Amino acid sequence: MKKKVFKIIFFGVAFTSLAACSNGDSAKPAGGEGEASTSEVEKQSTESSSSEVKSVENSSEDAEANSKYFDLMIEAAQSQVPALKEQMGDMYSDISITGGEDHTIVYTYTLAENPVADMDIEALKPTLAKSLISANSAIKGAIPDAKYQLFFLRPDQSEIGSTIITQEDIVAVQEDSGEDPAADSAEI
Repeated sequence: MKKKVFKIIFFGVAFTSLAACSNGDSAKPAGGEGEASTSEVEKQSTESSSSEVKSVENSSEDAEANSKYFDLMIEAAQSQVPALKEQMGDMYSDISITGGEDHTIVYTYTLAENPVADMDIEALKPTLAKSLISANSAIKGAIPDAKYQLFFLRPDQSEIGSTIITQEDIVAVQEDSGEDPAADSAEI
């Protein structure tokens, strides 16, 4: 019975994927180097202050751009939920994908029927992380600190279990399986 529950969770996560493309090269502040005359030092100080302000503005713009990419990824994933539900058949009564804090992608799977056995979500974490490798390779180019939070619910909405999968978890699974984690970033 545990195998059946394991398969339900594995296939549910395996079929869920997100995609996004990033075309944003972050701007780098320009800093000038020059001779040590008083006017040049003042000019450099002014340029440096200006560069720091621009750097803060660029950092703010980058954060806003990342937030927009994140929102677009969530929206794109949500548009795929009906197809995902169709693929899963009667396994889940509901599947949702939402955005959480700090670039956390929240997957909520509601089982159509109560599981017969208790599930150890933490024991399933490596398998769940492995199922997210494909989606993560597309996401981490735009949102390098993306995390995944997975909730599994009974039909009455009570929680069976949950886990958070980080970039480190996914890299560890890739290394354990002999995959090159750096190859994913080359795909983007």
